[in-house]
Parts: sequence; structure tokens; C-alpha cells
Amino acid sequence: MNNLFNNGTKKEYRKLFGFTFGQISFGSFLIALISGVFLAIPYDVTKPFDSISLMLLSNPAGVLFRNIHYWSSQIFLVFTLLHLYDHFFLSTEKNVKKSVWLRLTISIFFTFFILLSGFILKGDIEGLQAKRIFTSLFESIPIIGKNLGYILLGGESDHQILYVNHIATAAIFLFIVIVEHAKTYWPRISVIAYLLIPSVVTGYIFPPSLFIGNEKVIKGPWYFVGLQEILHWLYYPIIVVFGVILLFVLIYYLQRFSEKYSYFTKKILLILFFIYSVFSIVGYFFRGENWQFVFPWNNPYFSKSFNNPINNIKSAFAADSLQLNVPVVLGHREGCLTCHGNIKGFSPAHNPNAIGCYSCHSGNPFSLNKKAAHKGIILIPGNISDAKQSCGGPQCHSQITERINTTLMTTLTGMIAVDKFVFGESNGLNEFYHVDNLGYSQADTHLRNLCVSCHLGGEKKQYGPINELSRGGGCNACHLEYDKNSLNELKKFNEEKEEGFLKGEFKFSVHPSLSLTKNNNHCFGCHSRSGRISTNYEGWHETQLKPQDVFGKKGFRVLQDERVFEKKSADIHYEKGMLCVDCHTSYEIMGDGNFYLHKEDQVKIQCVDCHLKDSPKTKKLSDFDNESLKISELRKTNDTSRIYLTVSASDIPLVNTYYSSGNSYIIKKQSSEKALMKPPIFQCTGTKAHKDLSCNTCHTSWSPQCITCHTNFDKNGTAIDLLTEKELKGEWIEHGKNYFADPPALGVRIIEEKNGNIKRVVDTFIPGMVLTIHKNKNSQTVSAIFKRLFAPAFSHTIVKESRSCKSCHNNPLALGYGRGKLVYQIKDSKGRWNFTPEFEISNYDGLPMDAWIGFLKESKGEVSTRVGARPFTVDEQKKILLVGACLTCHDENSSLIKQSLTDFESLLNKRTSKCILPNWY
Repeated sequence: MNNLFNNGTKKEYRKLFGFTFGQISFGSFLIALISGVFLAIPYDVTKPFDSISLMLLSNPAGVLFRNIHYWSSQIFLVFTLLHLYDHFFLSTEKNVKKSVWLRLTISIFFTFFILLSGFILKGDIEGLQAKRIFTSLFESIPIIGKNLGYILLGGESDHQILYVNHIATAAIFLFIVIVEHAKTYWPRISVIAYLLIPSVVTGYIFPPSLFIGNEKVIKGPWYFVGLQEILHWLYYPIIVVFGVILLFVLIYYLQRFSEKYSYFTKKILLILFFIYSVFSIVGYFFRGENWQFVFPWNNPYFSKSFNNPINNIKSAFAADSLQLNVPVVLGHREGCLTCHGNIKGFSPAHNPNAIGCYSCHSGNPFSLNKKAAHKGIILIPGNISDAKQSCGGPQCHSQITERINTTLMTTLTGMIAVDKFVFGESNGLNEFYHVDNLGYSQADTHLRNLCVSCHLGGEKKQYGPINELSRGGGCNACHLEYDKNSLNELKKFNEEKEEGFLKGEFKFSVHPSLSLTKNNNHCFGCHSRSGRISTNYEGWHETQLKPQDVFGKKGFRVLQDERVFEKKSADIHYEKGMLCVDCHTSYEIMGDGNFYLHKEDQVKIQCVDCHLKDSPKTKKLSDFDNESLKISELRKTNDTSRIYLTVSASDIPLVNTYYSSGNSYIIKKQSSEKALMKPPIFQCTGTKAHKDLSCNTCHTSWSPQCITCHTNFDKNGTAIDLLTEKELKGEWIEHGKNYFADPPALGVRIIEEKNGNIKRVVDTFIPGMVLTIHKNKNSQTVSAIFKRLFAPAFSHTIVKESRSCKSCHNNPLALGYGRGKLVYQIKDSKGRWNFTPEFEISNYDGLPMDAWIGFLKESKGEVSTRVGARPFTVDEQKKILLVGACLTCHDENSSLIKQSLTDFESLLNKRTSKCILPNWY
């Protein structure tokens, strides 16, 4: 390092192929200058982005000059820096006049300015971002900054001043300084000839980029990303401005320093250059979306480059005419539509005439060569992995694609939390997880084997409609619709592919549409598993029968996965023609941006939001948020005269409801039929006895229940990893039996409300985890884990009629004892309840296999898949059974029983000697 800038070690400038770095720099500058003159002919400064995109599609000569202009400029910058290093190396600044050295120092600024201004003049999202950054840097300079920024860069949306400075002010100044410094008006012709070759060849192999705005990562030119990286970490950008000014001052004063201080200054400049180079390398190659550190091969910034030399060369000569009419879509030329402009089947909002092909499918819209145009194409857009790039573009659904990553249907955090808790791999049920972060522990492998296919992050990789076997698919999971025509064309495509005729030449003429959900089929694939919500809603209960067992029989349904379901009573809302989305809002389904632990936390809609018991919360159309307003427009429910109901728990408007004359109404999204939503009756809301009961406690007709499950791990088996779709060594196997469609058990949920109040709710529960897990240990199969955890459930089997009083107060299943005989016996003027279970007693905890709690016993240990959920205490059981004792004699529809709902204690005090109460009373 001590000899790095030693004036005595070198007497000549270094050379490359016989030319000095200065000569190469001068030659490349002239090439850029001349090619820029030709490039100015098709370039329109009033619409720069459009003129360049049209040039790429229809002007091969323009493409040639653009490539030459770009790469000769890059060569000019590189060799200018090398030439500057030579000056420092030889200490030649001592031999230059002060006025000349001043102009040379200023020319360094103009060198970077002319390249950066050219980058900005592309007019694309990268150029506009760079202009904003530099405008803000100038504006941070006190007093003169704003005016100086305008003089150099012009207005925010006006490129005229910047264009003049680029082609005239900076170019002329640099030419004068270079001529003065080189002492010649023209470099050697051989230099220009040699430099043209790499400029042309490199231009076709690596053409300069043009970004539309759908990209996940936006960066500046390679010499600028280091500054971007520094600005990201600095709180005060003015530091950069003063740092650059100080840098130029040091360079100017180099010739005035003594040899000692000159050497020291150059050493500092060299160190700063290396530091900046590190920032540039990190920023360009390793900085990804949201400033995350990623490796280049995982960096989406590089996926947008079209670096296929053959295709790039072909695309440059693909246009037949300079007058080619290429449509303008969303502010840019859409070359895709020159081939795909006649495809039908789209919904209006997603018609290519409105949003083009590129918005969804990406690719290269600035090429008419097929292979080049399809480079980087997304064949099936809408998966979570590309949603930000496709559905979440800046002019599309960017807010939703951000929120969708927080929804439970994407994270599966509740499912994972419960599974890990059951396996003993976590200490609580309220820990956050994400399915993408699953490892290969026993719990994680269990999930990978059996559970996690139903999450939105799963990739849709095959063309076709959403059906019962569909899993994942991101936005497609809810919004992809195939009609008859698109299905017929897909069938033809698959037939040709299967017969070997298809060689990439199949031309689709009908596209499936993307629209708001019009039926429940999209929900069915995932929600027919686990809680069986979709099947429950339609009145289907899963059995253990095989398809051959029910062939030709009525009342059964065989799903595509060959599970057999038996017909039961359907939900009243389904029978009335309501869809899932008639109740569940977009902010529930697609998330509201917050992370939630379990489904009941994310779901905000409540029965009382529509079936009013008090004065409702309402909104006018003018108060809607943008998303709700857009949905109401698409659903055609946007009536300015209406007063709309809102979700009381979140203030989100229910766009298909309204409130009028004290009544609430719903507009069904499938049929557009209007219906009155009746308020709950007095027995539901006006009595002391039922004040803690949830609506579904009494109105759930049945719930799917499975008990005595057994899970074991076969280390010699193989299973498919549902996340990677690869074969996994070892297999978790579940054996279940005793599928029931019975009313659910009842229990208590303790809920802490937003205002800090504690609320007690009696709710419905089903067996969530009543299972034995056997694991291999040291080649021996040992019984490792037994769990009896019930889960809160909204089974979506609501009926109009309430369940009977006896079905709760005299029913062992409702009380959590399990199935069996619960009998009230009177002997010797004493009443006693007796329970005889139907199922065998577990050796693990002494309870019947379908029970949640022991008969008139307190619960012990872990009892639920939720914190704050539990079976009834002994005191609560006694209160319930006390009423049950009365019901053994008194008809539940009698006036006395109805009166007991509001004043049970006074009735007890008036009882006669014929009333024999339980022995504990």
C-alpha cells in the first residue's frame, strides 16, 4: 500500500490492447454521444416510457442504437474511473493547471450526472424512483437545494429540463473538458471500431432493462445501488450530500497538498471506494424485497432480466413495420396483445384490454419474439409465491396480497400450535407459527404427512377448475372460474397433450375468468376436511363406508377423494340459498393485516350482527372503505339511499345488508333475492337463565364427531410431504372409528374483551384431540402420549328451531359425560342422578373414551385446544342437572318452565312436597 500511489514507480498510463484508459474513455464517450443523437429521433421526452417501449417492439434500428448508447456509456464510466485512478497513481494532478484541474474535478460530477440522467430518462419505475431519491437529496440542502434540484432535474413529472441537461449541458461540458484534457478533438478511429464490437454484442446479450412496475424489487443502476444502500441506513440524507461535497473538495485540493498529505488523502479515497463497492455489491446482488438479505439466485430482481442471447437478438428484428400498432395498456405498450388480443372469457375487470396480459402473467411485453416474450412468464398466476407480482401489482390488489400472508388460511398457526402442544413440543397453545417454517420434528412431520395441504400457500401447478380435490392455489382458490367454453378447450388441450400431438403450439382462445365467488365450490376442497364445515353446511356427514357400500343408494354422496357422506339436516342458511360469503367478509377470508391465533379470533361476524337484538351499528355507502365500496359496486348493492349494517366487532360494513324501519335485510349474493332477517325471540335474549349462551349452543343441530383416534409412526413407511410434494421417509398413520353426527357437548369459554372485561360464554365443543400417539423409540414401540382435548366448534348446522331443554339439561353428551344413560332416580324421598357410560373406560385417565369430564367431577390438567376453554365445573353441572330434575316431571313447554327462565329461584322456594330435588340441594 505504501507504493500504491508512488510517483516514481510508473511513468506511463496503463494500457489495454495498446490503448490508454483515457483513450478508451474518450472513444466510448463519442460512441455514446453519436448513438444518442440517432436515439433522439424516435425518443419522445413528453412520453419517454411509451416511446422506448414502442421502440423495443417495432424499431430494430432504435433498439440497436439504444443498446450501443447504453453499453458505451457504461464503458465510459468504468474507464473514466480507471483513468482517474491512473492520475492518482502517477500523481499527475501536480502537473495540471489549477483551472483545468477544477474543471476536471467538476467533470466527475457531470460524468455521473449524465449517466444517471440517462437512466432517469427511461421514464420507467426505476427511473422515476431514482429521480425522486435525487430530488429529495437536493431538497435536503439548505436554502439553495430546491432550486438547484429543479435546475438539474426539473419537475417531478416533467423530463424536459433533465433531457436538455443530458443531451446538451452535461454532454457539451464533458466534451469540452475531455478535449482540453486529451488535447485532441477526436480519438483514434481504431479505438471507436474496437469499442463498437463489445457495445453491440453486449447490448444484445444483456439489453438495458425497462421496468413496468409489477416488480417486487426496484433498484437503480449498478453505480447507484451503493448510495441507495447507504441512504437506507442513514436517518439524515443530508449527510450523504455533505459527504459527496467533501469528496469533491478533497479531490480538488489534492494538487495543493504536500506529498505526505496527498498520499494520505488518496489512501482514504481508495478505502472509501472499496467500502462503497461492498455496499454496491450487497445492494445489487444480495438485497431483496423489503430490504431483506437474499442470495442472488433467490432474488426476484434478477428474474426480470431476459438474458437469452439468441432470443434477444431475434426479438430485435421481429417487427415487420415501424408503424406496428401495439396497444397501450395501463400506461405501457402491451406486445402480448399482438398475438393474444382475441382471447375471450374474461370478466370485465380482468379483460386484457383493461389490464393486459403482463399484469398477471409477467413475461416480457416489449418483445414480439415468442421465446423472448415468454421469458419469465407465470403460467398460472395468483399463487401466494407470485401474488405480489401478479395480483398485487401497484394498480391492482397490493393491499390484499399483503394481508393474505397474515390470514390463518395462509399461516395455519392455530393448527400447528395445537399439534405441537399435543406432541409436547411447545409449552402453550397461543404461540404463533407459519406453515412455511415447519421443520422435521415429530409434530412437524405429522403435519407434513397428514394436515398441511390445505393452506393458501400451496401451489396450483395444473390448469383446471377448483374442485373437491383442490388445495391451496392462493388467489385462484377463491376466484378462478371455468365456464363451459373454457372447460371444453381445456379438455381438448389435455387430449392433445396426452396423445403426444401437443408441442407447445396449442393456442387457447377462451380464458377462465377471475371474479367474485358465486358459489361455495371454492370453499369445499379444504373445508370438507378437519371440521367438515362445507359438508356440514350442506347437510352431509362423513362415514367410514366405502363407495361400493353405497353404490346406487339414495342419501349418500361420494366425494372425489372417495370419502362417503350420509345426508343429514343442512344449515338453515344453506337451505335459504345463502353462500359462505353472504356472511363472511373479505377482511375475514383474506385477513385484515393482523395475525390471529385461532379461527374464532379471526372471524368477526356474529349472529347478532344480522339477527338484531339491539340497535345496530350502521354505515352509509359514503363511509365505506375502498375495498368494501368496490365489492358493493361489483355485487351491484351500492345504493346511496341505504343504511348498511356493520360487523359490530370490527366496524366493517356488510355490503349485502341494509337496515330499514327497524328491520334488517340481506341481499343474497347468488340470487340477489332480498330476505328479512328476524331478530331472536325473547327466550334467547330476554331471560336471565340463558344470558351467557351463544346462539349456536341452542341452534346447532349436530356436529361431526370422531373419538378413540390412534396415531402411530411407521419408520419404515414412506409418505408424501404435503409441503414439498416429495417422498418422505417414515409415515404417520391415523386410525379412527366411531364417526357420529350428534349434538355437540357444551362447555365454557372465558373471553377477555377489548375493554378488559371478562366474558363468560357457554358454547359448543367437539372432541378435538382424544387420541393416543405411539412413537418409535430405540426400535421399540412405546405408548408415549394420550390427550383428551375438546375444541370449540361452530359446526355450521344451524336450524331455526332451538334444541329442547332436555337435550341440554338431561343429556350426558351435552354435559360432557359422553354417550350413555343419564337417569334421575327417586328413592326414599331422595333424588339421585346416575350415569352409565356407553363407551369403555380409558386406561389413561379413567374416563369414557367419548367423555370430556367425569360425571359430577372437576376437570384436571389439559382439557381443551384453547386457553380459557373448559368443561362445566361441578357447581355448574349441579345447576344444570337441578333444572334437569325438574324436567323429569314438568313439560318443557309448560308455563312454569317458561317462567323459570327469568325467576327460577322463586319457583324453587314455592315448590311442593312432590318436588324431589337432587340430594346435593
